[in-house]
Amino acid sequence: MKDSFTHNLLISEGYKLSEDVWDEHGRRTYLGDDIATREYFMMLAMTLRRAGWETGTRRLSLFNHRHTGEIIEIEPGGSETTGHFLHHMKRSAK
Repeated sequence: MKDSFTHNLLISEGYKLSEDVWDEHGRRTYLGDDIATREYFMMLAMTLRRAGWETGTRRLSLFNHRHTGEIIEIEPGGSETTGHFLHHMKRSAK
């Protein structure tokens, strides 16, 4: 798997890969079991910051990687889940 560092980091944080269309569309989608509260974002931001990610200036649920230009976006889960989705995307996939 290309870009295995970010993938392995997300897996170590408890995320489960639910869709991998990185080669075709530049996106991987993960499912997180936790409810995406402000406190959760703060803890995730600390972890991602150590790996070169920065929080978005306008949205707490958006992260940018300063070297690769990739994006991580958090999407609250719908009525079918208690968790949330995390989309890891190449910049051109947004």
